[in-house]
Amino acid sequence: MKRNRRQGIAAVIAVWIVLLWLPTAEAAKDQPELRNLAAGIGYTWSEQPEPSYGDAGNKLTDGKYGSTLFTDPAWTGHLRKSTRSVIFDLGEKKSIARIQAHFLQDSSVGIAYPNTVSMYASNDGSQWGTLAHIPSREVRWAEVPAGAQNYIWDGSEDGLVQHHPNATMAYAQYVKVTFTTDVFVFLDEIEIWGTDGKLNKAKQVSADRLAYHEPGKATGGMRNLVLLNNENGPSGADRWTKDNLIPYVSYVNEQGEPEDWLFEGVLFHSVLSPSGQDFTKGTATFGDWKGYLDQMFADQGDLQQLNEAVTEAGRKLGERGHKVNVVLMMPNPGDTVTDFGDVDGDGVTENFNSTAIGAEAASANKQKAVTWWIQQLKQRWKEEKYSNLKLNGIYWGGKGISMTDLNETNVIQATSKQVHKQDMNFYWIPSFQGNRNYDWRYLGFDAALLESGAYASAIPQRVEDAAVLAKQYQMGIELEFDEQINTDTDKQARYVDLLNGGIDYGYMSQALLAFDQGRTASLLRSAKSTDPMVRQNYDLMVQFVKGTYAKPKPCSKQPEGPVASDATQYVVKCGTEITIAHKYNDQSDMWIVFDRFGANKLEGLKEWRLAENTGTTVNPDMSRPSTLLQADVSDWIGPYVVRANANGNGNAWDFTGGNHNYDGGSTSSPTGTTDSFRVWADGVEVADGTVTASVYTKIEVVNLIQAYNTKEADGSGRPVLKETVTYEISNGHIQVHNEIEALEDITFDTYYGLQSVNGAWNETVRYFAGDQEVASSPANIYSDSGAKAVKPNVDSYLLSSSDQGGFQHKLRVRLDRQYGLGALANLADHMPVIFTQEYGKTYFLQIKGTTPELKQGEKFAWQGSYDFYAENP
Repeated sequence: MKRNRRQGIAAVIAVWIVLLWLPTAEAAKDQPELRNLAAGIGYTWSEQPEPSYGDAGNKLTDGKYGSTLFTDPAWTGHLRKSTRSVIFDLGEKKSIARIQAHFLQDSSVGIAYPNTVSMYASNDGSQWGTLAHIPSREVRWAEVPAGAQNYIWDGSEDGLVQHHPNATMAYAQYVKVTFTTDVFVFLDEIEIWGTDGKLNKAKQVSADRLAYHEPGKATGGMRNLVLLNNENGPSGADRWTKDNLIPYVSYVNEQGEPEDWLFEGVLFHSVLSPSGQDFTKGTATFGDWKGYLDQMFADQGDLQQLNEAVTEAGRKLGERGHKVNVVLMMPNPGDTVTDFGDVDGDGVTENFNSTAIGAEAASANKQKAVTWWIQQLKQRWKEEKYSNLKLNGIYWGGKGISMTDLNETNVIQATSKQVHKQDMNFYWIPSFQGNRNYDWRYLGFDAALLESGAYASAIPQRVEDAAVLAKQYQMGIELEFDEQINTDTDKQARYVDLLNGGIDYGYMSQALLAFDQGRTASLLRSAKSTDPMVRQNYDLMVQFVKGTYAKPKPCSKQPEGPVASDATQYVVKCGTEITIAHKYNDQSDMWIVFDRFGANKLEGLKEWRLAENTGTTVNPDMSRPSTLLQADVSDWIGPYVVRANANGNGNAWDFTGGNHNYDGGSTSSPTGTTDSFRVWADGVEVADGTVTASVYTKIEVVNLIQAYNTKEADGSGRPVLKETVTYEISNGHIQVHNEIEALEDITFDTYYGLQSVNGAWNETVRYFAGDQEVASSPANIYSDSGAKAVKPNVDSYLLSSSDQGGFQHKLRVRLDRQYGLGALANLADHMPVIFTQEYGKTYFLQIKGTTPELKQGEKFAWQGSYDFYAENP
């Protein structure tokens, strides 16, 4: 009986199992087998691959995977520019389970994995919903043998969390795959696995909301903030004193007086500690952390100075209660330090190295340090009671999530909890190529701003690319620049491009903004400059922050109204470029162009152009076609070999100023800067974009020049002299005067002063004493005028071109031998007055073989001239 009962129960269970199994089996039978929906179909690139690694339209879907040789024809290659996209039209809505894209890395030839691959689905091909943003699983740019990896969205594992929590497939007609570019990116196959029709677990994907992170609760209402690097307590002019901070918290006029408020927030941060350890990469120790806090909270430290700046600006603006937001950095503990220091007073130094002590113990130690830091900030802030500052939040200084420190995510999330516990906001400014920059919410940040990298990269598309990604990731925007906006016209143009992008892509008015001026006080120098072109950088920033910025109108070189038809010459100024036109010969006008160029970007003679004109008077239209006669090869006002008599740095003898930067190359730090320049036409100052008739055009340029023993590789060299170069131009004649004033006690070794680049006049050179020719030579070999003792009255040279079809180009260069340095009292008797080098330059020698000194405030001067004309042979 019992046995029968047991058999009966077993039978019931068996039937029950069968009944449960039947619908599952039936469903499995009805479940179509997944296939590659992209196999053999066409697609649309946002931009075609490079021609050398091109695509006829089927490489991504032909099923042919490339080897690890980049020359394998299966690969498509993409170089820099914008983030690329590939769009697939599946013909109708289908159930999509998995998407994968296959990329190559070979760092030896400049091919790297994409920083981020994103995958989207759409019903109409225009409104897209995100399936996933996928980082590289492998270290990018690793110096290892070439390899490949798939970037994969798998609905069964990753789901559609943003859209449907329980869905495992997307139901869509269109698929888009995008990937960021760095140098080269190589891609060979994209597969889209799914099936026709709509399965139960397939859901439509809603379109993303594309918007910048806007100011609000997550920012304490703060709309913008400026980053101030207080690394090791910046010294000299950049030290963060009250006076140096006022132009940041308030807009100051050219007299330095506040007229309005400016940045709403200030973010103090540092990369290196005084001991040289890196706060952002996790090499700094407890002593470095404490030292930084001590600097910040000292009696006359950075925060006290900032508070005094806001207080003074408030008094002058009549708003004594105004407060500025402050954001302070959180050092990255990193994963390498084994002897950080004793944070909790238990007599044991904290070890952050997970390899040495294990991930869990290392993470606990890092969290001790993080907690200590945040509590210290809050405690010290409370004690100081800054009347006009508000502690807004904490900034995580890393530019991306480490791929080797697997604990970093946990540490950031733990930091977030501590920051929120203290009622502060948590900020991040990852780089454009920063790992997982899109993942800021998951990491625990309240607000994140994308560092575009447009200024440094010089990739024209980067401004737009960063704006698009910032909207996609719902981030703010950081605009970064440096001191070169004040000295380099190319960098200034990039700076303006960043501001223009605020209008073109909406971030000026729509986004939370941060402004990073690098390791120097770039905007401070702009605000204090007497050079209108440099001061303009500050004024444009003020307009941008206030939301009133308008894109500068292109400068016109064409007369907009009537001008004198019988003028001797015409002049037009466009920013730093000054063009002066005169009638040159019966076939052409000559345009003499001044601009900032060369290694130091000093304002000076840049190029000469010929514009066709068979009339009898000069044509005022300087927008018409022209031919380059002589390019901007080198300097025409000479450099110096000069040293500071005190506080030198031990650098060896070298040229500074002119076309000579720190190491003689074209990209190292400058040894001279243009402090100001002005232009007049017959005594009336010339405005931008107005073609003006004149008899005389006067240009005054003030340059600050460093000594060879005060120049510095990082650009912080100390000027020791001021040169004021005045040009008076009339009908091809340029009178030059240079006044050289010592800013401290200095000694000269070598100085040329007046010189020329002979390219267009490089057939012969003739040396003169008055009207008497004393020597001549081909202009492309070394020659000179003879020793000063033998030919003491040499005062000019004449350069001529070869026959140009009935005429020759001529250049006469004269030095006033009766004036200042031109008397050559500082030139040794055995030295030549003029010499020509085989590389195509001719020089006067004004100081050589003697070592004259100038005391602070004393001056040297000289004057001379250039005459440019055409003459029949």
